[in-house]
Amino acid sequence: MSIPLFAATYQVGTGKTYASPNALYLADVVSDGDIIEIDAETYTGTAALAVWMKNNLIIRGVGGRPHLVADGQYIWGKGIWVFAGNDITVENIEFSEASVPDQNGAGIRLDGVGMTARYCYFHDNEDGILTSNPGTGNILIEYCEFGYNGFGDGQSHNLYVGKVDQLIFRYNYSHHAKVGHNLKSRASENIIVYNRIMDEDTGRSSRLIDLPNGGKSLIMGNLLMQGPNAENKNLIGFGLEGLNNPAPHEIYVTNNTVVNKRTASPAVFLDFPTINFSLVSNNIFAAVGVIATSPISDMQANLIESEIADVLLTDEANYDYTLQATSPAADMGANLGSMGGYLLTPEHSYLHVAQEAGRSIANGQIDIGAYERDGMTTSNADVTLDESCITLHPNPTPGLFTVTGNLGNFDIDILNSNGTVYQQLSGNTELTVDLSALPNGLYYIRIVKGNPSYNGNLYMQKILKQ
Repeated sequence: MSIPLFAATYQVGTGKTYASPNALYLADVVSDGDIIEIDAETYTGTAALAVWMKNNLIIRGVGGRPHLVADGQYIWGKGIWVFAGNDITVENIEFSEASVPDQNGAGIRLDGVGMTARYCYFHDNEDGILTSNPGTGNILIEYCEFGYNGFGDGQSHNLYVGKVDQLIFRYNYSHHAKVGHNLKSRASENIIVYNRIMDEDTGRSSRLIDLPNGGKSLIMGNLLMQGPNAENKNLIGFGLEGLNNPAPHEIYVTNNTVVNKRTASPAVFLDFPTINFSLVSNNIFAAVGVIATSPISDMQANLIESEIADVLLTDEANYDYTLQATSPAADMGANLGSMGGYLLTPEHSYLHVAQEAGRSIANGQIDIGAYERDGMTTSNADVTLDESCITLHPNPTPGLFTVTGNLGNFDIDILNSNGTVYQQLSGNTELTVDLSALPNGLYYIRIVKGNPSYNGNLYMQKILKQ
């Protein structure tokens, strides 16, 4: 009842009524439920700053991704944007260089209750996202990238979620946190699925994932990589600052591909005290140290290899963790079903950058790790999707390429790496797609097969325009 019947839309950018986010903030005209559309420009210093006071706002970049650069400025002593209202949604915005005297300047500081962020990019801030601790509210973060955030003191992170009811973190790319964690959350429930969370060659994070107050968490279908320069031997921490979230304290770790390259001391993949229940199954642990510091309630069908090369990943050096045809992870997983209220069979896979693709199990026997050997196509060559049903060619392309298949109707979206949709097309047996008007670069072809016998399967394929 608090949402107005007629929401207003405010446009921000050069030549608009409000030239910058700060100009709209100072005008104090926004009401609950309004929409704010920001043109894809660079807004630097004070022009970038805003406090959004109202509830249920939708704030989105249009015509591309606007870039908010703090350049030494901040608002309310907290960062670039402060969400003082509840349940605000932000889409397709870039935040960088947030810094404050307290050394925890955030791209977004959430002081309200609940928020959604999607298709956003947070980099070179003292915190990407930092939230307060209201003890309630749900946070959804999807299709976002976090990189090079943190002051360097170990107290600031790529993103830091406080005490809230639930965090859903999916289809994101979090990497190169500066000494802090790539993901830290005190939420009572954490659903962390289908992400790429990595130090890579030069990252110095303390942990890939830190859930310091326990509660209930699902970590499934992620690509997790600790680099040679990591500050801490522990990749995942759970309950290490006290199990003071509401019980039960349970963690489910399934179908992740985990690679450790830190050699300073043996890795600890999962560091946790004695808790109510823990499940660790269907994971790849490469260059293994210690799987867990406490007894695991249910542990089965994990692939543990002291030599990374023995896993037979497609291109481990370039972080392509799909499986080679002869990988020992193929067809070796356990069928876990549901447990603890979670479906433990992954239905998606991470697709770089910050996207997702469907995961299908071809023969009823799931593969170990984050990818199904035959369940997703990721190569940049002329390929055939799903047993000659759909073919893309040529790839790379100078502009035109053809999609052919024998599935009946199918739908196609053309996206860039930010998730921006350029074209939406439909076809039957053959469709010519024209990328001539787009800049050279990497694009994603999202194909939904319309034949009912395929249950509307979703495939993602990369195509290079050059």
